[in-house]
Amino acid sequence: MIDAKDKLKGIYAITPPKFDETKLLNDINICLGCGIKIFQIRYKEEITRELKDFFSVLINQIKKKQGIAIINDFPHLAHEMGADGVHLGKADLSVQDVKSKYKNLIIGKTCRSSTEEAKKAINDGANYVSFGAFSSSSTKKEAIPIEKSDLDLINRFNAPNKAIIGGISKENFHEVAELNFDMIALSNAIFNSQDTAKSASFFVNNFNFE
Repeated sequence: MIDAKDKLKGIYAITPPKFDETKLLNDINICLGCGIKIFQIRYKEEITRELKDFFSVLINQIKKKQGIAIINDFPHLAHEMGADGVHLGKADLSVQDVKSKYKNLIIGKTCRSSTEEAKKAINDGANYVSFGAFSSSSTKKEAIPIEKSDLDLINRFNAPNKAIIGGISKENFHEVAELNFDMIALSNAIFNSQDTAKSASFFVNNFNFE
């Protein structure tokens, strides 16, 4: 059986901040059918008991189809709900703290445009590092696009399981796919598109653009 940590390659789908539960479950099933295997459940408001139950359904559906389910910010919830991993932002617990308490969780770390932060995260035990924003993002309006000089440095930075995020769409996807990243993270471009299956298939089929 392939370890979840060995699947950290490809399109990384991040759930939208606002959603209809039935549509989101259906969209995730469509994405799984199109070949997307990595999902982050990202929710910044209070997570009620009902939402926990719904997120558990999403996680089970993803894992049943050999996908990876990652929870944003909250390692205790990732552990409690049986997710594969947690993604840590700038203000969250440290990689070391999470690694020591939740040994089986995949840990991702936001590094913005800093390869130094990425080196530290990897040394502390992170399984992947995420850089961004690539471009202006409608999902995360406060995200600052990476300067070209920093992007060039990040592109040359040799790290396992490197992800790029932020403002990536069909219009700039080929440009991103030519860069040296193991994962390309998308949210709005998939979940707010007119045709989820068509969009998901486009990104999966063009991931290794040549």
